[in-house]
Amino acid sequence: MRARGHILLISHQRSHSTLLAHILGSHPEIDGYSELHQHYLSPVDLRSMTHRIEEATGRPRRGRYALDKLLHNQGRVDPSILRRDDVRVVFLLRNPRDTITSMVRIAGGRETPQGAVDYYVARLARIDQYSTLTGARAAFVEAEKLVSDTERVLARLTRYLELATPLEPTYERFRLSGQPGHGDFSPNILAGRILRDDERDRGTGKPVEIPAEPLRAAVVAYESLLSAMRSRHPD
Repeated sequence: MRARGHILLISHQRSHSTLLAHILGSHPEIDGYSELHQHYLSPVDLRSMTHRIEEATGRPRRGRYALDKLLHNQGRVDPSILRRDDVRVVFLLRNPRDTITSMVRIAGGRETPQGAVDYYVARLARIDQYSTLTGARAAFVEAEKLVSDTERVLARLTRYLELATPLEPTYERFRLSGQPGHGDFSPNILAGRILRDDERDRGTGKPVEIPAEPLRAAVVAYESLLSAMRSRHPD
């Protein structure tokens, strides 16, 4: 077996990060599928991943990569970690309208459009910092292309991670899949495969309207970062 390493999936809420983490975590060379909610400030934090992943999966570690996803600015990553040879970084971004609408909808009244925008803009600023530090050493996935151009996206990630077998658009349902507090808890994640947009369950609540003014700040932040990410992390 080749030397063991780590995958940090760095993204934001409602970005299809649970979907991508399930696809990655279903590969025999990768362990982990949920957010561990921890910092990565030193090698000690990397070593702690295995124990926490074994708790989340309910089984011993089997692969050469340990995977965590980071969606919040409270979980910090030191630049020295991002530059390590045994750490692979995958960035994932989703457009602001779909992201913020989804955040407000799934919160069931506990999140305002302005609060969702503030989180999104601040999170993109942190992702920009990490992206600058990693440069071409990292991979970048656009959430929309994960759904619409799945084969190409997964083939590129397979090459980036140097996996012996291809990543597949189907995935396992893990012990905590679909449970609140462990990523996407809608019925969509339990499908075991990537769903097209017209197949996704969007709930039965009232339509969510995002005011134009707060959304504008999110659009500006996204378009600026998207251009930079495409340049820093080419296919």
